[in-house]
Amino acid sequence: MNKSGRSAIEPRYLVPLAPGAAWDGWFAIAIFPDGSPVRWLKAHLYSRSCKQGKYPFSLVEGIGENCEVCILWATSDGVEMRLSELPQGKESGSASPLMVDYDENFTLQGEWPEYKMTFALPGGHTVAHFDFSAGWPIWWSRFGPVLQYIGQHSHVTVSLADEDTRLDLEGFGVIEHVAGAAAPFDITGVLPVHFHWDVIVFEDADSRFDSAAGLSFGALGTTLVPLKAAVQLPGREAMGMRGLWVRYLETSRETGPDGKDIMIPLRWEGVMRNRRGTFRYTARAATPVAKVIPGGGMLGFDFEGRWTSKGSRHQILRGYGFNEYGDFSGGLLRLT
Repeated sequence: MNKSGRSAIEPRYLVPLAPGAAWDGWFAIAIFPDGSPVRWLKAHLYSRSCKQGKYPFSLVEGIGENCEVCILWATSDGVEMRLSELPQGKESGSASPLMVDYDENFTLQGEWPEYKMTFALPGGHTVAHFDFSAGWPIWWSRFGPVLQYIGQHSHVTVSLADEDTRLDLEGFGVIEHVAGAAAPFDITGVLPVHFHWDVIVFEDADSRFDSAAGLSFGALGTTLVPLKAAVQLPGREAMGMRGLWVRYLETSRETGPDGKDIMIPLRWEGVMRNRRGTFRYTARAATPVAKVIPGGGMLGFDFEGRWTSKGSRHQILRGYGFNEYGDFSGGLLRLT
């Protein structure tokens, strides 16, 4: 964590951008190592403020038709999801002090680096509470109401209460606020691309914030735009990378919720580079896919890799992570 304080995120980036933006989403991700009762847990509150007939950019994540609250989690052999639509226009927020809420279904409050988020389905049957201690941020997009996307890599404790589940967990987390515009057509129907996003947690860490993340866009199974990446290696400060290159090594094919086939990544290679060196890793799927993204989904993984730099000994790195991927044209199916 940068002790100078320049890692701090101003509260104005965490409050609703609507009505200037067409939608806002608050996301909490928690990732856990092999042997944990849950490998990953993700919750979101999505607030749509645009009129019907508009298509939010958030549809690339399979979210955008309605306001909703969702909590989903995965074990090594299964996925559970709790989802409920919500009435529109219930969000409120203030930057000083930081407080965002959506009726009784969502709250965000705190002051950097400590944040609290609670997600609750109507009736309180499923509730997830997250306590984040933020370390370092990644700005994925910084275009205001067109597309703003900030994530903070964090330490997190989670309490999950469901009719069949009661869990208290501690692990690595990401706290996110995303907001953006809407188009007069569904962009997922015209984009001949797929995307791949990895969040990586280093096992032998000097800091509980040691981690990496990368996002890429591709077509027909090949990376075209290694959009952005960043890494905080054990014993070092966070640094930007030129992007993420992905090569799928082993795949399978399953049926998605719409009845169409989707590619399932079983094993893949990721590469992040900058002038200081190269981080290369091989990931292996550790959970089933939560099929909630068009042409893809979310899954947990384990990885082995290394950091190489000229004039220095390579550094062996191992750990675990969380992946999201989507395919809007079926191009990934050619790999199966």
